Amino acid sequence: MSEEMNACELLKEIAEENQTRKILEILNNCKDLEEAKEKIKALLNK
Repeated sequence: MSEEMNACELLKEIAEENQTRKILEILNNCKDLEEAKEKIKALLNK
């Protein structure tokens, strides 16, 4: 059971890191904060 929990925690951390990378990429590629907000909201609505 402990191995499963460790694998789940690792997957969760990887998913959170990937989401953070997506947000950072959006912020770097948007001309203003409003555009970034719209793109990030679109991610949440997927």
